[in-house]
Amino acid sequence: MDALERHLGAIDAELHAHRNDTGDVQSRLAQVLAAVSESREGVVELRDSVDVAARRTAFRRKPTRVLFLVHVFGAWDAYHALVEAMAASKDFEPIVASIPRRFAGSDGLVGEEDVHRGLTSRGVPHLRFADGAPQDVLRLIKAIDPDVIFRQSQWDADIPDELGTERLGFARTCLVPYETMNIVVNVPDHRESNTAVDSGYHRAAWLVFCTNEMMLETAVRDGARGGAQFRVVGHPKADHLRAAPPDWPVYGTASGVARPGRIVWSAHHTIAQGWTDFGAFHLMRDDMLAWAKHCADTQFVFMPHPALLPFFDSDASPVSRSEFDAWMREWTALPNTAVLSEADYAPTLAASDVMVTDGLSMLVEYQLFDKPVIFFEREGHRPFNAIGKQVVKGVHRAHTVEEVRELAAKFVGGTPDPLRFRQRDNMHKLFGDGGSVERILTALRQEIARERGEVGSEPAGRPGRRPSARQEGARAMRNRRPAGLERAGEPPAWD
Repeated sequence: MDALERHLGAIDAELHAHRNDTGDVQSRLAQVLAAVSESREGVVELRDSVDVAARRTAFRRKPTRVLFLVHVFGAWDAYHALVEAMAASKDFEPIVASIPRRFAGSDGLVGEEDVHRGLTSRGVPHLRFADGAPQDVLRLIKAIDPDVIFRQSQWDADIPDELGTERLGFARTCLVPYETMNIVVNVPDHRESNTAVDSGYHRAAWLVFCTNEMMLETAVRDGARGGAQFRVVGHPKADHLRAAPPDWPVYGTASGVARPGRIVWSAHHTIAQGWTDFGAFHLMRDDMLAWAKHCADTQFVFMPHPALLPFFDSDASPVSRSEFDAWMREWTALPNTAVLSEADYAPTLAASDVMVTDGLSMLVEYQLFDKPVIFFEREGHRPFNAIGKQVVKGVHRAHTVEEVRELAAKFVGGTPDPLRFRQRDNMHKLFGDGGSVERILTALRQEIARERGEVGSEPAGRPGRRPSARQEGARAMRNRRPAGLERAGEPPAWD
């Protein structure tokens, strides 16, 4: 017993010494982490200051060099006509570059090859930023020395970290949103209340081009800068959709059927819970497959959102990768089906008869074609904002695939859509008459002239308010209706 007590005493002393050592290590580690954090903040502040100085030297040369970073070819139509117009001008030098992306479920950075193929198919000369370390790509971009950089979206999480908002501050950054407009009350993140108009990228941007007055007024109300960087121009994607020639990708026809019905099924990527929660592929897939199998006189094009396909590898997905792959094999084996992804979908929409969708962009975009939109509405999705409430007046709501089938059969059979006049009214109010590219170029030229101190540099169209007028502007906006949405006898559209 005496020997055991001596051993236990020695062990206790050794443990006590280790605890003291551990405490010392933890204390020193905390000091190191604090120093690293302070150092990083200092580095960020220094970089921001250097970037401010770099931006002040922009626009001294002519033409203005503009770099477009493309990570999703499916959203390219927001920029294609703008790049073509710049290339045909004397005062702009556009450069397009394909980059990889990172969507939920993706194994690292992927997809640059898809973007490259898509741009090649549209005849767009471009650089490829796929090989090498990400920091090498950033060095290459700095060697190109662009005056202006356009990205496709505000989401830093979707692209390489080295191409995030804070790393591109050496140039003037711009945005034509990949979506034509935001139609829902977004889930706020830890810093911004409305990521549709006030993400980190929006806050740092030189110019953000929005589609209509309602989006501008949202930016005035919710943006940290009072919407000062926003300009109302319409949207190039809408102009592209309106002008698209029809081209249907399903060629087989049932015996004795001269012209099968044509249905486009657009599936959003938000099939999990906790974001906008519109995606309903997991609820619809079996019934949609059965419909396609048993209706040979109808043709179907499945058009998944680019972020849906990799999401099946995510732990949050209600459908596993193996389940989706098995479903896809059955779908593509049918003679009356097709899949359209990472492609120009405008000709397919133009050639179709009916849209079936769970949201979001297609609730808006398909109304440009003056054809029926059937909205499969998933229970519990994020609420519509004022724009969304206007948009859904032009769509038919359904909550089961059986309801969808009944509506589609009626319209494919020739019944006129009773909402077509509401759709025309929506599209006129929300998009105007086209010509968005010229308005974007005019805004750019005027802001460049302002930067150069040249005469005649008043902002184009409807700019956002300057920060000094933000509070007054926000109060005024809450008490008036957006231009073009006035209706006698109707209550205000704002919640």
